[in-house]
Amino acid sequence: MGSRYSWAVGRKAEKLASEMMEELGFIVVPYGYEYILSQFKGKKKLLEGPAGKIVRSQPDFLIVDPENNYAYFVEVKYRSSGKISQKSVKPYPKNYILLVTPKGILIADWEYWNEHQEKNCFKLLSEIGPFKNRDKSIILKYVEKAKHSFTKS
Repeated sequence: MGSRYSWAVGRKAEKLASEMMEELGFIVVPYGYEYILSQFKGKKKLLEGPAGKIVRSQPDFLIVDPENNYAYFVEVKYRSSGKISQKSVKPYPKNYILLVTPKGILIADWEYWNEHQEKNCFKLLSEIGPFKNRDKSIILKYVEKAKHSFTKS
């Protein structure tokens, strides 16, 4: 499968994650490379140079809890295998990795994941950080959507 397919599946996972986070009550701000520099969206040639490298490493979303205005970064990754390589997620402060798979949606704190990759660092959304006290029925609804959207028939 080519990079165009991977790009399309990744955007589909980001859309699903964005909708879920909004329904959970977060303010969701598209933050990644594709959003900041929309004129480079879908281009074969990436932005180069030191500034380009920084821009390319930015997480997909900035989410804000409107109850306390606390902000978090979220990097969304789709992996059919459920495994993520260290080089595919760049370090960012207070960054969460939201993993979408054909089996559902999981999340990990980037710092913990980066230190303990040999262990299963991904947890249910309702077990981590800002997602702990959110409506579990909404989370389950999107887990089912992920299963339906990403399972091959």
